[in-house]
Amino acid sequence: MINERTDSTDSLWTNPRIWFWAVVCAVLLPLVFLEDGQIHVFFKSHRTPPLDAMMHFLTRMGGGWVLALGALVLFGIGWWWKDLKLKQVGVRGLLAMGVSGLLVQVIKHLVGRPRPRLADRGIFEWGATFQRGHDSFPSGHAISAFAMAAVLSCYFPAGRWIWYSIAALVAFSRIYVGAHYASDVIFGAILGVGVGFWVNRLKLEQLKS
Repeated sequence: MINERTDSTDSLWTNPRIWFWAVVCAVLLPLVFLEDGQIHVFFKSHRTPPLDAMMHFLTRMGGGWVLALGALVLFGIGWWWKDLKLKQVGVRGLLAMGVSGLLVQVIKHLVGRPRPRLADRGIFEWGATFQRGHDSFPSGHAISAFAMAAVLSCYFPAGRWIWYSIAALVAFSRIYVGAHYASDVIFGAILGVGVGFWVNRLKLEQLKS
């Protein structure tokens, strides 16, 4: 049943840890934004072959489509084993990926922030556009990874640090490979957690049986 989730979201808005991290992110984001260029240059000039391979692997595995496929597999296993929890994780994971994908695309093209590779060529203009490369803010990988981490943490709280650590590594990989600025990733992570919490609160009555 829906109340079989081991990590209830009923007290979400009264959880002091949530508010603590919300304040930390609210303070951190503008500070990081001011240093985006320097952070990008630092990682661009400190890449190493072993880290390159690891970060490119993480960035491929952390995409929304890959995570959606993983959620679909969980649902399939739950259906086959008649495991209600796995079915709900799969459905909520798919919902989280769908909402994250739609939300991030709307924001990306409304903001129109040039990706670092364009800024490296002197292109800095922001603004609503569908022009290729003007879709840096926020990070789609970060929102997807953290949304999935929030869903998994709700049902498997013992692994919370594992889920969020993996999400953080995926998000960091986007900075390392030069696909995003640090502020793109932080804002994406905040949105992802919010989407995950929201999806966890949805009632899935049709999956109770």
